[in-house]
Amino acid sequence: MIVTIDIGNTNISFGIFKENNINNPEIQASGNLQTNKNITTDELAIHFFNLMKLWNLNPVDLDGKVIISSVVPQIDYEFVHMFQKYYKTTPYFVSVKDVPIKVNYDFPDEIGADRLVNAYAGVKIYPLSNLIIVDFGTATTFDIVTGEGSYEGGLIMTGILTSLRALEEKASKLPHIDLSAPSRLIGKNTVECIRSGIINGNGAMVDEIVNRISNEMGWKNYTVIATGGMSKLIKASSRKIDVLDSQLTLKGLFYIWLLKR
Repeated sequence: MIVTIDIGNTNISFGIFKENNINNPEIQASGNLQTNKNITTDELAIHFFNLMKLWNLNPVDLDGKVIISSVVPQIDYEFVHMFQKYYKTTPYFVSVKDVPIKVNYDFPDEIGADRLVNAYAGVKIYPLSNLIIVDFGTATTFDIVTGEGSYEGGLIMTGILTSLRALEEKASKLPHIDLSAPSRLIGKNTVECIRSGIINGNGAMVDEIVNRISNEMGWKNYTVIATGGMSKLIKASSRKIDVLDSQLTLKGLFYIWLLKR
């Protein structure tokens, strides 16, 4: 089996793939852990062991097959130490140079590894398609990939939960909001108004940004892929999102592992 790990600023996602499932990768098991920049090696080991136990998997089967994408360098060492100490293996950390696509970007080393991993996953799953990949994480990112497989850059903006928590912090009279799908566009109380503003507002934002991207790229045909923790909520309020794939990054890591093995 191959263990894929995406270390994000808000969450850490784990995915287990069967190595022989090359042409149609399906995650055998997956789970999430809230990112804690102060986590210790032993705490991390407990979390990972519990996930393996939950999945009914044998750690012996790891056999050095661990690949990681990280945007939180503060805890990279803890992952290395954990796998070395408890599983006698060293994980492979993906860098920009590991992703085999053309990058048309001023400073390629500045691109988050997860964004290029997403782009590569898109190229593998939707070959010859123009792609707009929207990742709803701590930041919301748009990444543009041509049908020829060239990464063309994108946009970065404040993430949904990041903006919501900032609003709650700065506006002391506003209640804490647990996001869920709004039942209508026009809210009839403060909670409904905020919920609709966040969900429908982001859906409308996606639609307009996609329109502008397609115009700038001169595209008539393209596929919009949504991924990340909030993608399911936003897809319901967007007319432009074609595909929902919350595990796109993990699939990209799997494809890169196949190249590196």
